[in-house]
Amino acid sequence: MKHNILFVDDEQAILDGIRTMMHSKRKEWKCHFASSGDQGLEILDTKAFDVVVADMRMPGMDGADFLSEVAKREPAAIRIILSGYSDTPALQKVTRVAHQFLSKPCSSDVIIETIRRVMEISSILGNEEIRTVVAKVNSLPVMPDLYIRLQKELDSPEPDIKVIGKIVEMDVGVTATILKVVNSSFFGFFGKVTSPARAVALLGTETVKGLILGALFISKIDLSAFPGYSVGRLWEHSLQTGYLAKTIAALESDDKEFMDECFLTGILHDVGKLLFVTKMDEIYNPVLECVRDVGGPIVSCEKELIGVDHAEVGAYLLGLWGFQKEIVEGVYRHHSPEMCEKGISHALVSHVANTLQHELTTYSEDYSFSTINEEFLAQSGLTGRLDLWREACREEWSKHEK
Repeated sequence: MKHNILFVDDEQAILDGIRTMMHSKRKEWKCHFASSGDQGLEILDTKAFDVVVADMRMPGMDGADFLSEVAKREPAAIRIILSGYSDTPALQKVTRVAHQFLSKPCSSDVIIETIRRVMEISSILGNEEIRTVVAKVNSLPVMPDLYIRLQKELDSPEPDIKVIGKIVEMDVGVTATILKVVNSSFFGFFGKVTSPARAVALLGTETVKGLILGALFISKIDLSAFPGYSVGRLWEHSLQTGYLAKTIAALESDDKEFMDECFLTGILHDVGKLLFVTKMDEIYNPVLECVRDVGGPIVSCEKELIGVDHAEVGAYLLGLWGFQKEIVEGVYRHHSPEMCEKGISHALVSHVANTLQHELTTYSEDYSFSTINEEFLAQSGLTGRLDLWREACREEWSKHEK
């Protein structure tokens, strides 16, 4: 079955160019073209689309307004914006409706590769209802106390970019949201940015302030539906897993980029849980009740009651937002590294770091956590490294405990 893709641009020459470049994919994709937002909506009413790509600057209905309508009519569709400018007001507007942003002019290879990648991630999450919920998410909420600290610093007469970066790094939701924005091709930064602090430095205080305060893009977490759930504990576990992942990565590689990617994978490995508790409380409450009754592990209760787990949900969101493949896979497979190639990988590092964090922190003796897949370590020739990793993580843990 072919996937339906809709392109909307008011410049006929650009549409013709896209039509030509998409010709090579005609066996896989059925492409449709519209020269205005209104025409695009008329086409959208005739069939369901998997991906919608729109130019930002169009007369009448601009790309952001058009994609906002797409989100209402076809919420599961993956929405991509094309734009030749990146001023803050435009950024504030498009970040609310687009999953990914591409800059104009854009090569055929970039457009095809972007569409191919977002089409591939549908295999991560088989539940169409949950895919639709995730596709509606344009940002993740922040812990209330950190939001207050962030707001206070951004509102100060001379905001400190380093302080802002540190606050961002301490929260799963704001880290994922800021990195989604900074890695868009709007800004033209060389390579992928994996450090939350560097992302803030690159964006600058005015852009960050505009996104967080001006556009009210990032909001505080509301956990009224989960009175007994501790997001603070989830935040602590995620951040600590990031530090442990970076520690393990440093023992196996001197590649700073790999270390930073493992740190980010560790921070984001449980982002699916944040999505569950903030966006899908009705279906997730029974999971938490199951955990309280049987003592975990939580991934087993998720699979039994929902059919999907937090690793799949988190990986789908990150893939949708354009995070690099290795980080998406690291989140996706942090409970099942054996599904990846043997050897050191983002998935294996996050798997081990996640498990060692649970070893080092006992919240309840009655709760059962997932264990390290030592059989896979043996197959990868890494059994002898586990004791070294464990000791290094204990040392790293003691630094953060002081």
